[in-house]
Amino acid sequence: MNVARRRPVRGSAILEFTLCGIPMLFAWISVVQMGIGMWHYATLQYAVKACGAYIATHGKAYISAGNAPKEIEDAAAILASQAIGIPTSSVQVTFTALNSAGSSVTHTCYLSSCLTDTTTWPPSAYNFVGDDIEVDANYVWTSALAMVAPGPGSGPVNFGSFNLPGYTHQFIMF
Repeated sequence: MNVARRRPVRGSAILEFTLCGIPMLFAWISVVQMGIGMWHYATLQYAVKACGAYIATHGKAYISAGNAPKEIEDAAAILASQAIGIPTSSVQVTFTALNSAGSSVTHTCYLSSCLTDTTTWPPSAYNFVGDDIEVDANYVWTSALAMVAPGPGSGPVNFGSFNLPGYTHQFIMF
């Protein structure tokens, strides 16, 4: 009975890791980054809808009941409190009010500057029950994959950025 002795194979684990492990590592990082992007998208959309609902319930009837008129900073505070994990300096917000005559007025600012904006919103000519309001937010999200990729020269690597929108259209209810 001839039993052949196996020679130990050296370096096969390193080769297998190189061929399989490193690509899988980048695949896992990519999946995590896509998850973060989807979370930012869903969070921004929820925050915009909450902001729109806040504006819709604080119209002319709310003011005529003896309450103070609401301002951009009040609506922006709702949006910022619901947009967890999204930097306020990266979100551009456009508030639009439309009246029954078909005219409209818009106000655009970055969320960080909206938090101190004392402009009354919606304006009194656009603040009647049944008038339309729109809140449109845009967040430019850049993946963190640039951290793990070697870049040409000294500049950063751009993997592209994605515009994550949030939009709501509501009627002033009170």
